[in-house]
Amino acid sequence: MFGNGFDLHVGLNTGYPDFLKYYLDQPYPSAISDIDKLCIKRLKDDINKKFNLWSQLELRFGQHMAQLGKTSSDVRRMQFEFDIVNDDIREKLSEYIAKQDKRSVFADNAKKQFLNDIVAPERHLRDFEKEQIENNIKSIWLRTPNVIDIITFNYTRTIEHLIGQPLVQTSSYEVHEPIHVHGYYDSRMVLGVNDASQIENDQLRRLTYVTNALVKPANNHTYGVAHTNKCSSLINNAQLICCYGLSFGETDKIWWKKICDELLNRSDLYVIIYSYVDKMPNFANNGHKLEYQMQLAKDKLLSNTGLEEPLKSSIAQRIFVSINDSIFNIKVDDRTPEETLMGKSAPNTLERLVETIEAINLKDKNK
Repeated sequence: MFGNGFDLHVGLNTGYPDFLKYYLDQPYPSAISDIDKLCIKRLKDDINKKFNLWSQLELRFGQHMAQLGKTSSDVRRMQFEFDIVNDDIREKLSEYIAKQDKRSVFADNAKKQFLNDIVAPERHLRDFEKEQIENNIKSIWLRTPNVIDIITFNYTRTIEHLIGQPLVQTSSYEVHEPIHVHGYYDSRMVLGVNDASQIENDQLRRLTYVTNALVKPANNHTYGVAHTNKCSSLINNAQLICCYGLSFGETDKIWWKKICDELLNRSDLYVIIYSYVDKMPNFANNGHKLEYQMQLAKDKLLSNTGLEEPLKSSIAQRIFVSINDSIFNIKVDDRTPEETLMGKSAPNTLERLVETIEAINLKDKNK
């Protein structure tokens, strides 16, 4: 299961702060009235917070529904204002993500590296965790082709650009085409909340029109796709669920609950969380600090499931965490066509770091 952290990791500017800066700079639609422009201004003011996560935007968007109808308590006016703000932010989000998706160009060896990591994700765990997975799951995989299904919460087609084909099949594994549970930037894009309780407006919450637009499972249903059922089925039948780049936010807790319910129901299911820690301390001689960060990552998943102790602790034993690992060490190829023709190598992570340090030093020198 992939979240926005994957796109950020490969070098796309798909974070909420990136989009917010873009959105705040966009002009109001010329075809709407000044009163309607005020609705969009209120939304922009309301979401202009120091949020880092998309789930924080979505939760705030649900809360913003309480601001609709300021000029009138008429429910038809509220619905009209909902359309104004909902259409505007979706349109601008689609435009912004499209620009980022165009940057999803990768070096020739990126596909091989991606597949090598995705078929053996346990390689990045601690030895005793690796042994548990190898003893309990890998023995089954050796008897049949290993089927790998991909669920992505991203609007981009980054993974499709990486793989380059809908099905990758060898004698030992199959990698299936990703399922976009939130759609794409240009098709059935889902932006909203987990359930109607996160819409903070009693009148709008009772309108099917609004819940079909804002509540994610309902919104998916309106597009006529069975993604909710498909993804639920994949989770129900999985032996190993790997989570990369996910924040486990409140607006998708339906999925975190499904994962943990399966962990409760089946003793043969394991979960791996690949977590990123900013300004990571040196864990070489501080195992207790590493263990603490791992527990925090587990708590993020478990906190939005509704489970209480001792159930949380019982399933936490089969949730493994890898912190700031080198898995998917892939970057977008930002070379120009001219640089590509000249054979210039794509900049690697070290080169990007050196370039950044040199730029900072030059800036300091010019002060």
